[in-house]
Amino acid sequence: MKTRLVLALAVLLSLPGISPGVIKPVEHDYLRDAEQALKDHNDDAALKALDAALKDDPDEPSAHFWRGRIYAGRGDFDKALPDLDAAIKLQPNNADAFAHRGYVYQKRQAMDDALADFNQALRLDPGNNLALFCRGLLLGERGDTKAALGDLDAALAANPENREALHSRGQIHVLRQEWDAAMKDFDRCIELDSKDAAAYTGRGGVHYLKGEFKEAVEDYNKVVEMQPKDARPLAQRGYALAGLGEKEKALADFEAALKLDSKDSAALLGRAEVLRVDKKWNQALTDYEAVLQETPADFRALLGRASVHYGSGAIEKALADYADITKQFPDEAQPFNDYAWLLATGPKDGLRSGERAVELADHACSLTKYQNSAYLDTLAAAFAEKGDFDNALKWQKEAVKFAGEEPPDVQADLKSRLPLYEQKKPYREEIK
Repeated sequence: MKTRLVLALAVLLSLPGISPGVIKPVEHDYLRDAEQALKDHNDDAALKALDAALKDDPDEPSAHFWRGRIYAGRGDFDKALPDLDAAIKLQPNNADAFAHRGYVYQKRQAMDDALADFNQALRLDPGNNLALFCRGLLLGERGDTKAALGDLDAALAANPENREALHSRGQIHVLRQEWDAAMKDFDRCIELDSKDAAAYTGRGGVHYLKGEFKEAVEDYNKVVEMQPKDARPLAQRGYALAGLGEKEKALADFEAALKLDSKDSAALLGRAEVLRVDKKWNQALTDYEAVLQETPADFRALLGRASVHYGSGAIEKALADYADITKQFPDEAQPFNDYAWLLATGPKDGLRSGERAVELADHACSLTKYQNSAYLDTLAAAFAEKGDFDNALKWQKEAVKFAGEEPPDVQADLKSRLPLYEQKKPYREEIK
């Protein structure tokens, strides 16, 4: 399943090379007052002084810039934008003004405008830390992970202790499946702050994706302790516990997460998966439907619901679900495989179609370069249902060939179909 990276933005009000000292004194010293207030971390006093400075001189660029920057830091983007516009108009070579306006655009989801401002900031100042950091986030969200890493590397070269950039780079490495590099970034965040919940979450995710479920649970334990009112770490720990085979503990975490947030999709999906494996069809279906009510195109929920329909014997509903999923997600191999498997091996004679199953299974195999043993197994079963046992044997042998790293019982199951096809018999799956 594709994952989409979601990266948090942060206003870096103490970026290296940017100091309140750039504010120029004027006749009434309002900017000097603002400078002192900023040094004292008193934004209200700074705003009051900047308001006075702009009343005295409406075209003072530094006052517009700093007032816009303070508003941006407070999340008041409607007020920040006019000030930053004015600062840029009055001082078109101010890289920091472009960087901060880009940040405001980014928070308002005006990504093209944000990118244009970050690019301009970096033309004026190639080392501008905020522009590098924010552009890295934007490029990461757009899927350009290589360019995102370049920006985040540069931002961290200028400020190696920027934890927000380390978090973001770690997530980019996760997207690229660069586990060691991701782990290094999250470890560094924890070195800088032993109570960095986001870093423990990121590192726990890496452990989980590597199949290191015990280590993932240990990291999520820390996050649950630090954020007891947050449903998300409970759900994440639930998945890791499920990976360890501790289904009861996993269910307890999913239940606890749902008590905190009854619509938490990760917890609903996790609970549904455990219930589905236990063949508690109705309960699992209720959870999948709850997710789909909030997010009708949720891939995992759609696939899970189809699997529940299949497992519970509602074959027509399963076929309808798979038909819909393959239309919505033409680049995802699994629904094509599952749809083909049902059409090739399903228990109801009138619902099977070898020809259609071959088309679907071949698409799943092409998406995985004909190297996924489970999908090759499906392609073989589809040819057998079609009556083409020469191709059925050919692809079943390929399935066995690519199953070298699968558990022994899986390899034995794949081999068991070879004599069946040699006898020119199709495979039929029994729903138990």
